[in-house]
Amino acid sequence: MKLRDTWQELRELGLFGSAYRVAWELRRRSGYFAWRDRSGGEQARALPERAAALQRGVARIGLGDPAAASEVVRSLGSEPARLGLQRYAEEAAHGRILCFGRWLGDYGDPVDWQRDPTTGRRWPADLHWSRALAAPTAVGDIKLVWEVGRFPQAYLLARAALQYEPGHPLRAQLVAALARQITDFIAANPPAQGAHWASGQELVFRLMAWSFALHALPELRRGLDAVALSSALRAHVQHVARYLEYARYAVSNNHLLSEACGLLLGASLLADDPEAASWWQRGSALLDEQAERQFYPDGGYLQQSHNYQRVALQVLLWACALAEGAGRRPAASWLRALARSVDFLCAQQQSSDGRLPNFGANDGALPSPLSLCDYSDFRPTLQAAQLRARGERLYPAGPWDEEAVWLVGATRLADAPLRPPARRSRSFAIAGQHVLRDAAGEALCVLRCGTLRDRFAQIDMLHLDLWWRGHNVLVDGGSYLYNGPVQWHRHFVGSASHNTVVVDGRDQMVHHRRFKLLYPAKARLLRWRDHGSYALMAGEHEGYTRYAGACVHRRCVLWLKGQGWIVVDELRGTGEHELRLHWLAGPFPWRAEQAAGAVALETPAGELELRVLDGAGAARTIAVTAGQADPPLGWLSRYYGEKTPTPAIVARCRGTLPQTFVTLIGPRVAAPQVDAAQRWCVRLDQAAPPLTFGLREGLIEAVGLGAG
Repeated sequence: MKLRDTWQELRELGLFGSAYRVAWELRRRSGYFAWRDRSGGEQARALPERAAALQRGVARIGLGDPAAASEVVRSLGSEPARLGLQRYAEEAAHGRILCFGRWLGDYGDPVDWQRDPTTGRRWPADLHWSRALAAPTAVGDIKLVWEVGRFPQAYLLARAALQYEPGHPLRAQLVAALARQITDFIAANPPAQGAHWASGQELVFRLMAWSFALHALPELRRGLDAVALSSALRAHVQHVARYLEYARYAVSNNHLLSEACGLLLGASLLADDPEAASWWQRGSALLDEQAERQFYPDGGYLQQSHNYQRVALQVLLWACALAEGAGRRPAASWLRALARSVDFLCAQQQSSDGRLPNFGANDGALPSPLSLCDYSDFRPTLQAAQLRARGERLYPAGPWDEEAVWLVGATRLADAPLRPPARRSRSFAIAGQHVLRDAAGEALCVLRCGTLRDRFAQIDMLHLDLWWRGHNVLVDGGSYLYNGPVQWHRHFVGSASHNTVVVDGRDQMVHHRRFKLLYPAKARLLRWRDHGSYALMAGEHEGYTRYAGACVHRRCVLWLKGQGWIVVDELRGTGEHELRLHWLAGPFPWRAEQAAGAVALETPAGELELRVLDGAGAARTIAVTAGQADPPLGWLSRYYGEKTPTPAIVARCRGTLPQTFVTLIGPRVAAPQVDAAQRWCVRLDQAAPPLTFGLREGLIEAVGLGAG
């Protein structure tokens, strides 16, 4: 760790941020937090009369009608999806939990709340939360233990139980299993002890899950000790209130939104508590402030992550429901954030399956899994957000409606007019996302180009995501694990795993520590225009200018509608450098002519070819690798904790700048013709007319169609 980089970190944090981090660490390491929690422990006890008031509190949380939501599952869910809900619920009843919406983790029966399901090793249960994650017995990625503590199984068990009438034996079994797990968790994780108390956001997501289950299943309360449950709920809210300062001053992202919403939830559940009014006031003020700060005017989100933006939307949807349940109107700032986000995310959504590019950090978070849809399908949350913000449907009736029923209401959904999203090319200058697409989403291209304004987690400037005939053919590799082996974390975060150019083997920004990146790259959009039969965008970044040679990477993308794409990468600067162009393809069979710089991807929609050339039209030699472990290369992680081999296409060169890569992408790409004046003639589909263009300083110009 270089002294210069440490100084840069302090500069980026600022005087207050640096001082706060130092003070927090001093308090944590000195044992101050442990003393503070011991001295405040008496306050977490609930009196019997407050426990009796919990039933009234559950009625105030503003969630939708369980019967109406259950009807969505029965009438609009496919039979395989309904059977999957029942199967996953039955597995959850025996401690095999659906993790991150994708894979089953075996936590044991009864559940061992400290167990890593992938290794079997345990986190310490007897340490104060301030020391639990730093313990010498740390066993790996804490998110694999936090996942069961978020209680995603509560949503599965409750929604599966609702498919049976009250009194049905199978319903009773599922309810009893959930009651047993909640009771076990409370007993095994006393306030402030162990890893499950180390993050305020984790406490809030657990509160949401328990509150949902208590609302959906009235009989669940009969299987729980009311005083113990009420005490646990109050301890959760108190802990969030006590340590929310860290989320505000050290993190200030979706964690802060979540914890502010947790105060609203606590105030609703425990409305008779003397602190309820102050919880509500503090939480609503923070949400109002952060809805304006965290969501950009063009709809982007400060964390530069589609999944974290979805987390933030679900939190705001909960806040709106809680406000209505308390007889209040949701704040206008919350609704604006929802509406802007819908427009931003829909512009990048693939219409057939609801997916978006796997952009930014993706830790598998979905606080409230409330549909039969796949984890990667954004339609449930976007339908609910549009319904809440504008009173409209984005999509016709389908299994994605369930979340809207729970978080907004069945009556509103039934009365809402259908106004499908306007799917068109758009440039989001503040967020730094630039989209070329057709209305159906068959062709979709997203360029990452914009100066970073806030905290970020992927080193991915000028990354290009590409969809062809509805298939994600050039992909973002994802995140895999946050706290796994360092080589895997660095791979998925770094520039080398993204669809961009790496100079001299360095990342565009410095990966200083596991969760700290330095020297945010400055970037600017140079062109973005739709010309009718084709569209073009271009941008450049200066991430490498701090090194010798002051390299600037410029990328220009031309989309020839109905045919394919041309991507030009030019590196300008001084001196000799090693350059590496990387394309991560989707998980399709492939064949390559490496010396010819050509790869064919065999997608379900047909064959798509890529050719990599130099600035004079000569082939650049490529290497294609899938599933290499050391060093990692050719991996895709669409779901947290899971990685699959996929072809990585790499072209390298070493030479004096400027240097140019030209990538032709289409169903049947012919070898181009290039004259002495740098006038190109290409066919991306040999059955279609040719395209001509000129190249000047890495930019495509003077485009002509139909003339050789």
